[in-house]
Amino acid sequence: MTNILIHKSAKYIDEDLDYYCSDTRDKHNMIKPQGDIISLTCDSKVFSPSPTNNEICSIYYPFEKESFHRIYLGISFPLFANNWGAAFLRHLMYLIEPDGGVILPVYAERQGVEKNYWSRSSLEVMFQSRQKWWGMSNIWAENDGVMSMRIGKKQPPKKNSSLNYFLENSSDSNIDIQDVSRHHSNGIISAIVEQIIINYFGRTKSVTFCDIGGDGLLSSEILMSDYINVTHSTEITSEDFNVINMKKYLPDNLKSKLSINSYKNNQIEFNGQYSVISMMNILNDMADKEKINLIVNAFNGLANNGILIIQDKMFNDTKFIEDLFSSLPNTFEHSQYSSIVATKHNQKINIAHYSDIIFNELKSENSSRNNVVNILQKK
Repeated sequence: MTNILIHKSAKYIDEDLDYYCSDTRDKHNMIKPQGDIISLTCDSKVFSPSPTNNEICSIYYPFEKESFHRIYLGISFPLFANNWGAAFLRHLMYLIEPDGGVILPVYAERQGVEKNYWSRSSLEVMFQSRQKWWGMSNIWAENDGVMSMRIGKKQPPKKNSSLNYFLENSSDSNIDIQDVSRHHSNGIISAIVEQIIINYFGRTKSVTFCDIGGDGLLSSEILMSDYINVTHSTEITSEDFNVINMKKYLPDNLKSKLSINSYKNNQIEFNGQYSVISMMNILNDMADKEKINLIVNAFNGLANNGILIIQDKMFNDTKFIEDLFSSLPNTFEHSQYSSIVATKHNQKINIAHYSDIIFNELKSENSSRNNVVNILQKK
């Protein structure tokens, strides 16, 4: 029987192991791994069908069905409670043996909502099934903060997500490390953007979304979300980008709801006013004046009360922020969200996390505000 533990990266291995293996936490020996447990990470560049602890391998290798007995998700793993996260958990259920299980950390309801992480109720709504003929649930609360998922009488629902395309088209002969990294990063940033949209517009209000300079992953994932009401999504991409396959992540019934426009030399025209516009790390090769002009142009493309979501290292520069804010034509409100969890930063309150390492990273991020996600709301 092979048990694996999935980590964000190698530096979190010891803490993730302790969460499941300590006698203090697992008093009844219900979740402690039996025998050896093999560590896999999200960022490893080693892809192997038979991972061992001699070399840390990637969880994104296209493993065969029923490859593992138990799969543990470390407290470091960024597993959000959205379509992408549901698609990933469904994939893990495919990888376990019939009598195995997927064991994962869950948060209290309020903390789960705050971070867009899984809580007991969100997990049960998505995945609960009967395990045996007499109706035993396949989702068990193993301990405080830990739940397990076992194979039920019916498969969990397949949620629309760009991750499905990646998983279904991966093979051991065509693993692209950059593609793996793109999809993993999209799982994080799409969850943060999704939570920001929920916080500003709610779950039912109609929203139009536009992403600038991306590859179609974010605009597709946001369009497919079951947790927000995105009626149309637009990708404005460089003229040099191959747009032929940009809609490949979408089911046929949603392809007409994604528009693709191109721009040249940073000259972007907006064909309408959007509820939400995102710009994710696309400003690197521009002069400061060009960056400000592009952001102002995007801000003008917002509808009233619309939001511009930006992540870029230039926002680490106080002088750049001052110049940008003085150039914006309308009144606006500025706020900042963590790049680690889907939570708004507050100078007086540090964001809690099961991982002490990540808690300290969140404290540092709250203090420095470097590389966070910036929100500009048009008033």
